[in-house]
Amino acid sequence: MDLNGRLIGDVGVNRHDEGRQAEIGFTLAPRFQGGGYASEAVRRVVGHLLAEEGLHRVHASVDGRNDRSARLLRRLGFRLEGREIQSCWAKGEWTDDLRYAVLASEWSRSSA
Repeated sequence: MDLNGRLIGDVGVNRHDEGRQAEIGFTLAPRFQGGGYASEAVRRVVGHLLAEEGLHRVHASVDGRNDRSARLLRRLGFRLEGREIQSCWAKGEWTDDLRYAVLASEWSRSSA
């Protein structure tokens, strides 16, 4: 939320494997990008899932053209696990899908 209480973005969580893993996704309105809002929100959600909820692993998929989101995940300690070549149809073209993940054991080391 911005100072006026308007929604500026979101972080979604989809838990699976009996609640031991989760996939996250995030969006942020363009005019608020670059201010650290997405980093703070993703860091807090992932920290909550891994440290407080006890999940084993959190992963995320990123459009191969979205360098900013990929950099954000790497800064937070996610590692690139794979690239699916031209696996998604988005914005009128085939695009790669980048797969990132972090384990609870990696998160505790990177957040210390």
